[in-house]
Amino acid sequence: MSDRIGWLDGWRGLVCWLMIGYHLFFDCIMFGWLPQSATQLWPIFTAQRFIALSFVFLAGVSARFTRSNLRRGLITLAAGAVVVAASYVVEAPIRYGMLQFLACAMVLYHFVGRYVEKVPERLAPWLWGALYLVTRIISYTTFIGVPWLYPLGLRARGFVSYDWVPFFPNIFMFFLGAWFGGRVLASPPESRLRTMGAPKWLTWPGQRTLIIYLVHQPVLYGACWLVSRCMG
Repeated sequence: MSDRIGWLDGWRGLVCWLMIGYHLFFDCIMFGWLPQSATQLWPIFTAQRFIALSFVFLAGVSARFTRSNLRRGLITLAAGAVVVAASYVVEAPIRYGMLQFLACAMVLYHFVGRYVEKVPERLAPWLWGALYLVTRIISYTTFIGVPWLYPLGLRARGFVSYDWVPFFPNIFMFFLGAWFGGRVLASPPESRLRTMGAPKWLTWPGQRTLIIYLVHQPVLYGACWLVSRCMG
């Protein structure tokens, strides 16, 4: 992302730290150190939703700044394949998780972004927001008898995935982020949207999100495994 914007990097960094904390919490459950019911606590659920929606929204923002959404999408797709393979090794399978969705959204935006950006500026946030809410309700309350449509947001009963970010409704959150990215891009260089910064402990991870996404869970899981072995 050229001409990096400090507060956006800071937001990404905050999400990275929250993600690390959430996955450490989840690993503690997997190793039996915390009860499974702990995932139902409202602070944990709220943090999980904030992390997921932030990643999607910020990826949409970046779609307006990047030189090639196609390149970003293909790199993310390759990274996602590594994460999915690892998830089956540790018996926590991921089926259409965050990286798979982001890769598809980036590649799609490469081809249709110019049309998405033609939606009138005042209409766009209301349109994408409404479509997100409607399709989210459908996706999370509807079950079908076809087992392979889960990438689109249509699950069969019994579907299990340790990370599920369906195309619908999340593509509309991605488009909402792209709309906001356009607003930032069009703002004057001296405006707060361009000049507001963030501390380095947030911007540093925010500039290395994909690497941290790939590395943090193997490190956390490995550390938990070592602790469990030492505990006997």
